[in-house]
Amino acid sequence: MLPDERTTHENELSLPSEVEGLVVAPGRAVARALIGFLRDEGIHVRTVADANAAFEEALLHPPDVVLIDDDVPPAGGIDLVQRLKANVRTHFVPAILCTSGDLPRDRVRAFEAGADAVFAPATTVDERRARMWALLRTRALFRRAERAQRTQTSDIVDRRQWLSQFLHDLKGQIGALAANVDYVAKFGPDRDDPRRADFDDSVEDAHGIFEQLKASVRTVIDYDRFESGQLVPKDERFELRDAAAEAVATLRRLAVMTERTIAFTDAAPGGRREPSLYGDRELVTCAILNLGLGALRRAAPRSKLKVDIVETDVGMRFRMAAPGAPLNAGEKLNIFAPYGRHAAGSVMYGLGLALARALIELQGGTIWVEDLPGGAGCAFVFELGWKRALAKASRGVPRRGRT
Repeated sequence: MLPDERTTHENELSLPSEVEGLVVAPGRAVARALIGFLRDEGIHVRTVADANAAFEEALLHPPDVVLIDDDVPPAGGIDLVQRLKANVRTHFVPAILCTSGDLPRDRVRAFEAGADAVFAPATTVDERRARMWALLRTRALFRRAERAQRTQTSDIVDRRQWLSQFLHDLKGQIGALAANVDYVAKFGPDRDDPRRADFDDSVEDAHGIFEQLKASVRTVIDYDRFESGQLVPKDERFELRDAAAEAVATLRRLAVMTERTIAFTDAAPGGRREPSLYGDRELVTCAILNLGLGALRRAAPRSKLKVDIVETDVGMRFRMAAPGAPLNAGEKLNIFAPYGRHAAGSVMYGLGLALARALIELQGGTIWVEDLPGGAGCAFVFELGWKRALAKASRGVPRRGRT
């Protein structure tokens, strides 16, 4: 290997015997001088006699450098340079145009076409050698970066597959543990036994822990699906209050473990049902659950979290208020960032709130966090608009309850 000491001691070029050159010349007499120049540098040489064959050869087997005679048929060397530089596979292959004249306008045309260097009759052998090896150094560094990028991409794919398999197995283990707890619960103390209350609390706490584990596993899986473009929302009709009730039922079980409560009205005032939305109810439920988990982490001990769902002029709005400490500047900036840096001493939210934001925005909605009056805590809020529902209604799909 040849160290490139003029740039950094870490950069190395391939041995000359590993460098491939392509000579494009209209005849043997013209090609002989170019071939000899490359072979003197220890470079393997392939030759072609016209631009079309050269372009095909460069596409199939990209060389490390191309020397092109200006008179190569059918349209000349400049045309071939343009074709090589316009293709993504050959764009970064050094293209050197060899001319029979040395007029400034010809050199300008060559550089405008994308030529990396121009060898004129007046160009000395030392200058040709220096320019070519400078281009080969750049080519070697580019190929190294390209290989590193491919390796990194492959590593990411492998890690995603490993993570997916690990989480799949973990979900199965959590389910097995929950089943064991349910089985053991059948053999607990009698109802009139004074130990029964503690036993039931222990079983309920165990189920709460399993719920938290399942929510965390699902969050990681869903966020991985979102980042890789595999999370595509369904298009179905649902009511936001029903989706929220499903998530709040789980949150209430988790709130008991942390000495908190959640207030949520399951039915609309006066028995009137809310208008239907169109989207993916399962993903919206997941978003509400993640927002609720974030709110539980923020809420003060023995506090009451309040859930409100109201109809606005543009859609339906969900709001969960969590009494507690006010948000600091770092939290306000990074609260929905999956890997953001948070202010010292603040709660780390991570993927949970990031996934909630991603899921709501996939539905065409907006999501934000706001301070409660008097610095009494914060509220997580999102709004899903009527736009998609109105589009459905215009195609003859009825919407209920909106007057």
